[in-house]
Amino acid sequence: MDERQRAPARHGTFCIPLCPPAHRPGHCGRRALRHPPRAFSLPQRGSSLAGKAYWAMVQRVALTAAAIDVGYILLFLWLGSVPLAAINAVSIAMYLGAYGLIQKRYNAPALVLIWTEVVAHAALGSLLIGWNSGFHYYLLLFIPAIVIANTRGFAAPVVLALLAYYLGLQALCDHLGPLDPLPAQSVKIVNWIHICLVFAMSAALAAFYRRTILIAESRLRTQATRDPLTGLANRSHFQAQATQALARSQRDGTPVALLLCDVDHFKRINDQHGHAVGDEVLVAMAGTLGENLREGDVLARWGGEEFLALMPASPLDAACATAERIRAVVAQAPLPVGSTPIALTLSFGVALVHGADDLQAAIARADKALYESKHAGRNRVSRG
Repeated sequence: MDERQRAPARHGTFCIPLCPPAHRPGHCGRRALRHPPRAFSLPQRGSSLAGKAYWAMVQRVALTAAAIDVGYILLFLWLGSVPLAAINAVSIAMYLGAYGLIQKRYNAPALVLIWTEVVAHAALGSLLIGWNSGFHYYLLLFIPAIVIANTRGFAAPVVLALLAYYLGLQALCDHLGPLDPLPAQSVKIVNWIHICLVFAMSAALAAFYRRTILIAESRLRTQATRDPLTGLANRSHFQAQATQALARSQRDGTPVALLLCDVDHFKRINDQHGHAVGDEVLVAMAGTLGENLREGDVLARWGGEEFLALMPASPLDAACATAERIRAVVAQAPLPVGSTPIALTLSFGVALVHGADDLQAAIARADKALYESKHAGRNRVSRG
């Protein structure tokens, strides 16, 4: 199970997992969506790690609910309510059935089975021993799941339908009275148990949703600031980090160097070995650069096979020495790809940055120096 996902609800008699993604009836997890969901919904099983984690979570919740229902059978036998004990036995069978259906990828029927158990159990428990028993509390836990999933934009009608069901059930319980009443103290015990469980489940649901939001936020931030192949900063993130570093250097009065490098004959590598190998080369170069630069240096993939590093508190001579060291490391260690190591070299252009307003001009000077390295035969370091 993916570490990002946890069961949103676990309790003795009920289980309310999140709403599934929008799908055509009878084809959950097997065919593409007819309409994309308007708001957040989890992917179908088999389509992504998140989807697999979601259905694994539902399976775990079903097993947990079935196991706790065993304890509820003993509780209601002790309280003297044989019908409720029998209902919990049926609930166990429904949860185990849902678990088996998910294993066979019949996801939609499994979820319908689980939700049917919750709705029916709330009604039967309330009708048998009275509204004050608190069985109806579990219906309220549907609300956040419905609203957050908002599958195909039908959240409002579904919530209204749930409200109508809730009020209708209360009216029916008030009209009929308990069909199989228990002593007042026993009803109070059941109510206390339900209150405690609903509080715990609400906290678990809130924690699950909060964690989901934080994970999504982290992923979006990474996508917005990082190169997906190498994991280095992208251009926009480099600009932001460089602006901060240059502001600090202006306050401290320390020099800032800019290092631009390019993988030599990269097109030939792609043509001879394929783009997959080319990607391996870029990842390897990103790793080598990161290992040989300082922690405070700002490293980015600048585009294609080019990498750019901002080196605060670094005179031009020191930056050139760093570039020369990296150049030698790469030239002396062919990249092992399959059974044929690939000999690689890097060309460098190094320039000083004279303040934040000079960043773009300094990049142009470094690029000109890089071109001089290429023109002079590659595998060398030039100053801009």
